[in-house]
Amino acid sequence: MDEYDSGGLNGNKGPGAEDEGSAAPLPEKVQVGGSPMYRVERKLGKGGFGQVYVGRRIGAGPGALEVALKFEHRSSKGCNYGPPYEWQVYGALIFFCSALGGSHGVPRVHYKGRQGDYY
Repeated sequence: MDEYDSGGLNGNKGPGAEDEGSAAPLPEKVQVGGSPMYRVERKLGKGGFGQVYVGRRIGAGPGALEVALKFEHRSSKGCNYGPPYEWQVYGALIFFCSALGGSHGVPRVHYKGRQGDYY
């Protein structure tokens, strides 16, 4: 287990379980780093650098806010040398948005990490 691996299971059949181009199914639940546990729901879209799903915080009830959960398989073209390059961008976004008190049109990144075969 490395610094990015939360040790999560990847054998659960989640929504979109066997997506094209990836050998591992998506997890049904996600928890990375110090994040709360999220349930993976419907697929929003996919592109050359991963797939995005709706997630809801488990335990927050049926009215839990929706969040976007991005999955990028560790063998994808953006992860040739470890975590995706965009993580550096996320780090800058977190810093600048917190310094500015947020910015319209810029997503807030709450957590990032690795669970099983996905970043």
